Order: sequence, then C-alpha cells, then structure tokens
Amino acid sequence: MKYFNKTRTIEQKILDREMMHHLERQTKLLEDILKVLSQRN
Repeated sequence: MKYFNKTRTIEQKILDREMMHHLERQTKLLEDILKVLSQRN
C-alpha cells in the first residue's frame, strides 16, 4: 500500500479529494433530508 501511494499522480490525489468533498456534502444533505422526514411523522 505504501508503494501504491507513492506512485499516485497529483491528478489522482486531486480527484480523490474532490470525490471526498462531494461525498461529505451528499451525506450532509441526506442526513438533513432524513431529519425533515422523521419530523413529519
């Protein structure tokens, strides 16, 4: 795994960081939606 990490390109690292950002945002949105839906019942 260490070897793999050293061979990753900067583009891959940037893409990974962007994907993590989008996933975190999506998770936050889903949590908010669940919160609203659970309050309606």
